[in-house]
Amino acid sequence: MTLITPSNPPTQLALQRLLSGLDSVITWVDINGNTEPLSGGLAPTEMGGYGEGLQLVDIKGLGAPFKHIDQQGAHQDGATWLDAPYDPIEIDMTLVAFGRDQIARRRVFRRWMDGWDAKRTGRLWWFTAELGHWWIDLRLLQEMRDTLAAGDARSVKFAWAARGDFPFWSSYDSISTKLVASNATTLADPAGNAAPNFMQVSNRGDQDSWTIILCHGPGTFTIGDNGGPRRITLPLNAGELARIETLPNRRTVVEVNTGANIYPRLVGRFSTPIAAGATVRIPITVTGAQAGVTSAVASLTPLRKWPE
Repeated sequence: MTLITPSNPPTQLALQRLLSGLDSVITWVDINGNTEPLSGGLAPTEMGGYGEGLQLVDIKGLGAPFKHIDQQGAHQDGATWLDAPYDPIEIDMTLVAFGRDQIARRRVFRRWMDGWDAKRTGRLWWFTAELGHWWIDLRLLQEMRDTLAAGDARSVKFAWAARGDFPFWSSYDSISTKLVASNATTLADPAGNAAPNFMQVSNRGDQDSWTIILCHGPGTFTIGDNGGPRRITLPLNAGELARIETLPNRRTVVEVNTGANIYPRLVGRFSTPIAAGATVRIPITVTGAQAGVTSAVASLTPLRKWPE
């Protein structure tokens, strides 16, 4: 969780708007870990020349571009649609940097410049009362090319371009109840709240998503295909902790303690995503478990193409 300490105390009006839930609260956490509120009740204002910070004037490109991939025969009318992959996201912003005097404005501008890099990423956070927190990791897309007026001023308006390698906005993971072996063949919730042998996750994004599953041996685990009909099997020895990533283009099984690739042990493949908006109970069974030691838990990162 990001702790935000405004450089200027929020005004009574700003506090009222925060409590009303009307405004989107937009915050940049730079590559050095510095926090810059840009818009919403936490963002600073010029306050008659006494404020210091940055204000977001406008922003575009919050949704990543995509392209359609088609197949068309020589004599085919129209085309056969195959897929629509997303490109990296490119976000353009107009901002104002201001300070109590020219020295303060230069300090704000310098901090902003120092907080971006083409080789490292910071994080843009977006909060609304309806959807909560969403974020995207950004790097500098290109150098600033604005023409700035000669001489110093307490306020400078400029354009900024950022790139996100991954096209979607992320939020907090949905994490299933950790199931622990109660005997050699049963994985159960120690608190007794969740059903045994099922891991439940919810996808509150607007994109299909894939689970990451942690299994702690010993035992041979049989896992449902994210709610699909297939079953996938993985044997683990005592003390082994497997991290199973089900996303097809990142499909891996790693033994966490050693970093060893144990994907060859996996029998079957995951092929079913968790649909947008769905809650799924993933069946999981085990044989040869050790009571109180063998365990499993699943997580899912929700994704959205638009943050509010």
